[in-house]
Amino acid sequence: MGERWVGPEEFLAPGRDAAQARIVHEALRHLAAGGAGEVLQEMAREVLSGRVGLREAVRVGAYAEALGERARAVGEVWRAMTPEERERRAEEARRDLGTG
Repeated sequence: MGERWVGPEEFLAPGRDAAQARIVHEALRHLAAGGAGEVLQEMAREVLSGRVGLREAVRVGAYAEALGERARAVGEVWRAMTPEERERRAEEARRDLGTG
């Protein structure tokens, strides 16, 4: 990584605690590494570099469309899981957020 990226503290917002900000930051790092295609990679790099704010980025048509497509794909995977697998994943998320 040649450029400096903002830290998780950049994603603190009213109603979002430090654990949630860290999760947002980690998700953006995953996207920036190409984890969900070129469009979301570009968006994440723009946000992490500080050139574009997260709220501004999700209002860009191409980024919003790519996020919507990715959310639909994740929803399909979630619906295909067994109830036990869903509960296991939900418990992992609660632990990651410090709420479970």
